[in-house]
Amino acid sequence: MGSPKGYKPPDYSKHPFTSPSKDVLDQLKTNDQTGLDRAQVQECQRTYGPNKLEGEGAVQWYRVLGKQISNAMILVLVLAMALSYGVTDYIEGGVITAVIVLNVVIGFYQEFQAEKKMDSLRALSSPSAAVIREGHVETIPSGEVVPGDIVMIKTGDTVPADLRLIDSMNLECDEKILTGEAMPVAKDVKVDCSNTNELETGVGDRFNMAYSSSTVTQGRGKGVVVFTGMHTEIGRIAASMQGKDRKANRSLSRNKYGPMQPAKGILLRIWDGIGEFLGLTVGTPLQRKLSKLAYVLFGCAILLAIIVFGVNRFNVTNEVAIYAISTDQKTNSE
Repeated sequence: MGSPKGYKPPDYSKHPFTSPSKDVLDQLKTNDQTGLDRAQVQECQRTYGPNKLEGEGAVQWYRVLGKQISNAMILVLVLAMALSYGVTDYIEGGVITAVIVLNVVIGFYQEFQAEKKMDSLRALSSPSAAVIREGHVETIPSGEVVPGDIVMIKTGDTVPADLRLIDSMNLECDEKILTGEAMPVAKDVKVDCSNTNELETGVGDRFNMAYSSSTVTQGRGKGVVVFTGMHTEIGRIAASMQGKDRKANRSLSRNKYGPMQPAKGILLRIWDGIGEFLGLTVGTPLQRKLSKLAYVLFGCAILLAIIVFGVNRFNVTNEVAIYAISTDQKTNSE
């Protein structure tokens, strides 16, 4: 999976829940007593980005509607509708218009509901976090939390990021938003998960981890931040709901990626913009396949229309145009 807006998660030799807490602290170059210093925090903010879910803000209905109207299949139908009205075949034009309206309305409703669910996920984020920096406990906005921060949590708190627990006392967390389990999960920092891996052990069985947006129902604890933003478990859920592939190599930084990166990044961003408008690079894999299929059918429809016009020596009467439209509609329906 790519990284949102060029940000990457910390590079671990293996998942933090399978490593001793001391090894995780060493990899993040932090200390469980003093935390990060100011210079480290600034470097982490530049490297890992803000601790928030992508697309924060109110749902914009007009953007959702615009995406539905620019859908590949809709564009094909709009062209067929225009041709139908152009040859005064109002019955077929009316049918195509009804199909377009119905398609847009259903698609708009489904995507708008998905965006509202995304808003509800964002609302679960903790507004602030208690962290240790330079040996002092500070309360900061959760968006400023970075990997390597030492976070203190207690009963009633919402966990601000994914934590590898270092210390705990009767700590239990409500993780039903991630696992669906109604009962809180008791945490144990001493559990040995070194003989397992991320695929074998589900989120609910990683007892030495506390996850972003989960709620502390009992006890207190301390942990080191290992993932933030869209790289947290809740971020992965948000990404799957958005249906987006977070792509690499879109950065314009010459210093990080070399002298050719700005040109490469601009070209890839232009391609992303065209692909997004045409529906070829956004949405779920099924949606992208359907968009590609729509354009293939569109190409076939144009080819068949040219053949029909060619047979009639391009003497395009109303009857010939209606026959061409009917052929196109048959191709699209198939």
